[in-house]
Amino acid sequence: MSKREQIVENIVEVLQNATNPRFGLVTRSNFDVTNLSRQQFPAIWIQTADETKTDESMMTSMTRSSMLEVLLAVYVNGKNIDTLRNDAIEAIEDTLELDRTRGGAARYSRVSEVTVDFDMADMYGKVDVMVEVYYTYPRGQS
Repeated sequence: MSKREQIVENIVEVLQNATNPRFGLVTRSNFDVTNLSRQQFPAIWIQTADETKTDESMMTSMTRSSMLEVLLAVYVNGKNIDTLRNDAIEAIEDTLELDRTRGGAARYSRVSEVTVDFDMADMYGKVDVMVEVYYTYPRGQS
């Protein structure tokens, strides 16, 4: 399994095991938010995004480094949407901060950006949380 796959699987696993709030659904498969039950909120769709790769040295290098972006589309449902979004963002940050190495597959990871989607129907809220993950790997593998 590639390091980038290990990293994303780690993010899925730790968020599935998060508490306060407990995420009702954490998946890498796209879903229709209107088909979810109330128990499945907050719901998170996790997907890899952009990645920047570089050599570790100017000479022939067998090691490459990468800055991987992982996008977490977080959906909430209920009253006080702003509070629900904020609680979900804080829980994600707190949970991911417990092991910034993503199970040893990364040098570090961090929440780098939070973007609120204001175009959702009244009973739903959405926020995109971008996680940056810096990792190294042998050339020819990622």
